[in-house]
Amino acid sequence: MTALLLRAVPLFASLDAARLRKVVERSISRTVEAGTVVAVRGQAAARLIVVEDGSLTGVHETEQGRRLRLGEFAAPCAVDKAAVLGAGTYTATWTATVPSRLRLIGADELFALVDEVPDVRRHVMRYLAEQVGERQDDLVRVAFDDAATRVAEWLARAMRCGARVVLPGAQEGLAETVGSTRVSVNRALQALAREGLIRIEPGAVVVLDAGGLLGWVPRKPTE
Repeated sequence: MTALLLRAVPLFASLDAARLRKVVERSISRTVEAGTVVAVRGQAAARLIVVEDGSLTGVHETEQGRRLRLGEFAAPCAVDKAAVLGAGTYTATWTATVPSRLRLIGADELFALVDEVPDVRRHVMRYLAEQVGERQDDLVRVAFDDAATRVAEWLARAMRCGARVVLPGAQEGLAETVGSTRVSVNRALQALAREGLIRIEPGAVVVLDAGGLLGWVPRKPTE
């Protein structure tokens, strides 16, 4: 069962049974309760954090006390791969959202897989390329998009798993995710609702028009 859980993670999907067993034997299994801090931003990223069951939330907090929520990452997945691959530090503080089962894989084991397994190497290269693209998109959004447009774009992306989108930490959490304030997010949601693009529910939003969200431009007030 343990090997099957690990194989469900895309990074390890191509490993044969023998290699999966070796990874399991050389890793650490950990079960945590909701609210448990698994890793702290700035700590050496000596182990890859794999979520076999449950989910983690990543939060980046600045020295000035501002918080940016990187999102909620549900099993099966691995988080902060770039930090481990770069022999750096964790880029966020990772906290269990619900009771979760984790597997901690040493950096040396991850590097060995990259060196020896072509499918793992290709996966890592795709991941890093996607990270660069997403980073460029984020820079453009922060530079040119207002809070309402960032909210609309985030909702359009988040609805890939269904029209009803649970907000990460309610409106305060969504504000941290898009780099804005709760007041601005509330105004944005109200504006999108008035346009008929969404319906607001407690702690969630129902997307009524995904295409409209992606093409939405806030209307300027009439003079």
